[in-house]
Amino acid sequence: MAASLDAEGFASTLAYDPRGSGAGIRSFADRFSSHGNALMAGSFGMIGASILARLPLTLDNLTPVARLTTEYAVAAVRPDSPYVSLRSFLTALKTDPGAILFGGGTVGTVDHILAAMIARQAGLKAGQLRYKSIIGGTGAIDAVLQGEFTCVLGGLSELQPRLALGQLKALAVSAPQRLPGIAIPTFLEQGAPIELANWRGVFAPPGIDAPRLAHLTALTDRMVTGATWKAMLFRYNWTGDYLAGPGFGAFVRSETSRVRVLLAELGL
Repeated sequence: MAASLDAEGFASTLAYDPRGSGAGIRSFADRFSSHGNALMAGSFGMIGASILARLPLTLDNLTPVARLTTEYAVAAVRPDSPYVSLRSFLTALKTDPGAILFGGGTVGTVDHILAAMIARQAGLKAGQLRYKSIIGGTGAIDAVLQGEFTCVLGGLSELQPRLALGQLKALAVSAPQRLPGIAIPTFLEQGAPIELANWRGVFAPPGIDAPRLAHLTALTDRMVTGATWKAMLFRYNWTGDYLAGPGFGAFVRSETSRVRVLLAELGL
């Protein structure tokens, strides 16, 4: 997003401050309360991670500005894996849960929740899921290629380069239907009622006044129509899914409630 704002000349000064989900929300709220020129990137995964960590703040404590993208997750294995389909993988998982180790991002994120949904589909109890999180970069992908994990879970944009090179074999994607130009079957078409999306958006600090919020919303309105942003969507296989204003606020509240219920249902 910063690159798009800079390229289109929408912001004169940009600062990037990467932090983990919990630390990021708390730090952002404390440092920029009522500040009119600060935005924080947030996602579906930050809601679950904050809830599982029992943090006092989640994304719904901030001021929602706009949803930008939606991305679906992929379950993949090594090319020489014995699992030729999702069905064969689920059969193996049901037969010997202890032999299957999932790898992905932080607990509570889309990767972790998807692993739990797959485990539930195989008939496993909550305590039978074996999942290891690796934070940042391509760590989880490298781990599955080295044989540390049985199955890696990640966003399509993360896994697609390795899939294209034949270094990974996709079992399924968590989209409602096949994605254009992507030859990966969905969980749904393979008989598994699993659908999960990781949306990403931007948030302002709590307590921001209406004129400043309107300014930030206008900024994102303009950004998503720019050529740089559209090129980034194509480059990273992101799906533009823009939603701003009160609609995004209602969406975040709904998602927070949905994630709480989903985590409880999955025993996480």
